[in-house]
Amino acid sequence: MNGEGHPYQVEPSEDRYWQARHELAAAARALNETVVSTDISLDTATEITEAMRQLTQRLKKEPQLTGFVDMARRKDRGSIDNVMGELVAMAGRSHPSAPALTWHEEPNRIVGEVVFGPAFEGPPGHAHGGWVAGILDHLMGMTHVKTGRPGMTSGLSVRYLKPTPLNTKIHINAETTEIDERRTEVTASMRVGDTLTATAEAIFVRVDAAKFGLDAEDSR
Repeated sequence: MNGEGHPYQVEPSEDRYWQARHELAAAARALNETVVSTDISLDTATEITEAMRQLTQRLKKEPQLTGFVDMARRKDRGSIDNVMGELVAMAGRSHPSAPALTWHEEPNRIVGEVVFGPAFEGPPGHAHGGWVAGILDHLMGMTHVKTGRPGMTSGLSVRYLKPTPLNTKIHINAETTEIDERRTEVTASMRVGDTLTATAEAIFVRVDAAKFGLDAEDSR
């Protein structure tokens, strides 16, 4: 997990755990996409609904978590940065409802790629603007975290220049500029080939980790 999209260091046991979660998330994403894109019969819908309810009950027999901090404090799950990279709502690698996003670090920036499938459709044939903004915000947030001063989005501005197509590889770039000790400005862009589809600017403000229930051990 130390290649593209996995900049943090993990132990072999963590690697095995999250690899299994990646495969589970990929299967769930495929199901989401197929549910949206299938003209399903009533009988099949009823049958699959019951099967999914049974799977849900099976999962509920496993240990249930209260959030990221709870997960990070369990054995072989990695640091809080690791857990958030896997399960954060907008684009976690192991999140079943997020689009499949890959990325890698470069000095003062993060470069990534995403493909929006049918489950993320807004205007016909194109990604919903909320997902466009969300993915840009997510990449900008990760870029801010890599400055060593994690925090929260204080302000976000998105410009939609062209519709962002579905089922197409989208290139994303996010770069940081430090304003002062508390604030960092991050800019980002989304492209399809040479076509710029959206840009964003955000201010991130440093936040004391203790406000999220974190301590030094969680951030190991």
